[in-house]
Amino acid sequence: MVQTKKLGGQMSFMRGLLALYLIFLVLFFAAAPFLTLWLYAEDDLSRSLLPQLIGFCLQGAFLVVVFAVYEKRTTLNAKRSHKFALRSALGSLIRPLERPDVTPPGNPPMPLALIQREIMDQGLTEKMGQALGQNAQRGLVSLESLTVLAAQIDADHLEIWGGILDQLHRLATSMPAKQTNEAAIDLLDLIRDFDDLYID
Repeated sequence: MVQTKKLGGQMSFMRGLLALYLIFLVLFFAAAPFLTLWLYAEDDLSRSLLPQLIGFCLQGAFLVVVFAVYEKRTTLNAKRSHKFALRSALGSLIRPLERPDVTPPGNPPMPLALIQREIMDQGLTEKMGQALGQNAQRGLVSLESLTVLAAQIDADHLEIWGGILDQLHRLATSMPAKQTNEAAIDLLDLIRDFDDLYID
């Protein structure tokens, strides 16, 4: 958990450094024409390279802005793809929590809030608890390997992903029915928090 938080902090630092560099370039290219006009105010501009320099600076500033917008959109799309991949993996893992009498096969999955309410009111059946534990055991290694995707989104997603893995570790071990119910409810709480996080 500490290592994943450190990785998320490094990613945030690199993004901040890149943003600072782009801001510096924009300010530099924006200020260059005015600085040059001030320095060469009394010269004959027809015999100088000032018009070409101004054009170059404006083109450079425009390219920097276009690159920044493109980089932002590319990064945002990548983060959304990472979150979709993580959420899809979790969706197949918690499938045993859906009750067949409420959600027949082929129908859209039950909302997490409804699943959580069913567990709180009725508890997990023995079959559901066993299936959830088996899924946790089988999928834990692959889900841990996906931690790098959560780190590439942001620190908040990474922190909640670490909590989800902790609950899966609990479910992967043999526990009394009451503790299994509590772990399942905590897991659903974390997944709902994961879904509610905004990507910026």
